[in-house]
Amino acid sequence: MKALTQTKEIQSNISMSVPHLAAKTQGKVHSAEVLEGPWRVSPEVLLSVHDDIASLAPIWKNIEKTGDCTAFQSFTFQSNWFNHIGRVTGVKPCVVVGWDAQAEGEGEGPLFIMPFGITKSTFGTKLIWMGAGVADYQGPLLAKSFGLSVRPGQFKTLWKQILEVLPEHDVAELISMPEKIGGQANPFMQLDNVSQHASSAHLTRLKPTWDEYYGEKRSSGSKKRDRQKRRKLEEYGAVELVVAKDEAKILATVDTLIEQKSACFARMGVQNMFEKPGVRDFYKALATDAEAEGFVEVSHLQVGEAVAAANWGISFKGCYYYVMMSYDQQAEFANRGPGMIQLMALMQNATDNGHTEFDFTVGDEGYKSDWCEVETLLFDHIAATTVRGLLTRLPRTSFLKVKRFIKQTPVLWEAFTRLRAVAGNLPGAVAIRV
Repeated sequence: MKALTQTKEIQSNISMSVPHLAAKTQGKVHSAEVLEGPWRVSPEVLLSVHDDIASLAPIWKNIEKTGDCTAFQSFTFQSNWFNHIGRVTGVKPCVVVGWDAQAEGEGEGPLFIMPFGITKSTFGTKLIWMGAGVADYQGPLLAKSFGLSVRPGQFKTLWKQILEVLPEHDVAELISMPEKIGGQANPFMQLDNVSQHASSAHLTRLKPTWDEYYGEKRSSGSKKRDRQKRRKLEEYGAVELVVAKDEAKILATVDTLIEQKSACFARMGVQNMFEKPGVRDFYKALATDAEAEGFVEVSHLQVGEAVAAANWGISFKGCYYYVMMSYDQQAEFANRGPGMIQLMALMQNATDNGHTEFDFTVGDEGYKSDWCEVETLLFDHIAATTVRGLLTRLPRTSFLKVKRFIKQTPVLWEAFTRLRAVAGNLPGAVAIRV
């Protein structure tokens, strides 16, 4: 084992730039065992666990800027999630930060940040990714040098050490993880008990101009239909994508989106996510966060005097994330394709603003295949750490397997969605979520 005095010295140097580190990680710093030879069983990494998200802001923002992560692991997203959802639902942060033990002081910053939380479940406690419930992608933030310090095959041992320094929990339920984090392999794919998520995500790479992209993506027949839909929609008034800029307009648009989306959930027989504690406040707060200007874009499709459709998206590191949209399904023009016309306007706007990728995020809806050439496979890791955790793991993994089978079998999924819609609209019905 690395000498404790050296561990303390490195910890002390790190604490100069992260003053809370020593106090928060007393007894929580762990040094990996080193074996001689060209390959070690485990890397030399110092671990620290933190329950104070705000105090990690400087190093967190630095690694998200210089390393690899998705928008859903950014400090802005994660801190707003905890303030408005995590805190009110009783999630306790336990963010793991890994430092290169060979670097002097804090070196170039941490090798990784893993934003975990501990929450209570029916059968004990559960380790989750913070952002659960609203983050389409979950996982760690990785420095560009991560792969040089943590070699392939070493992560399993490192993960055991991470579990040792984390608070006790009964089961780890880490879901919706992409197989790659930026350009790096996701190290969590090396763990046991990893299975494919029920749905994939989809992305398209934009061209320098919208005309070039649209010309390549749409056939002459599709372009003709697009023009016809727009002309028919214009019969109800001028059609324009409006990006909300001031706080009042942003909040008003989010309210409209929530109203339209909630009506859609009701018709589908799906549980309304906005009725969950803190969710409504989260989307509003993140959209109006003064310290995150330009991170969230709220917009709507105006048709005459009506808000035909609305959108809540994220702009992060050259990628536009198509997170949540809605359209007025009760309007006269609902069958004129306002949702698709809004989507094309958003893609053109993203292109004009310099984005190189448009991420349709999680879901295998058929319309995405018209645009996307990149499929992102997602994975779940569910592992019990105690006997009591087995009571959670076994039924949960079985449920997820059935869920994936239904979603990936078109006939079954179509039948299920129809049944769900009928059942959800019966008097006294309880919404179904799959």
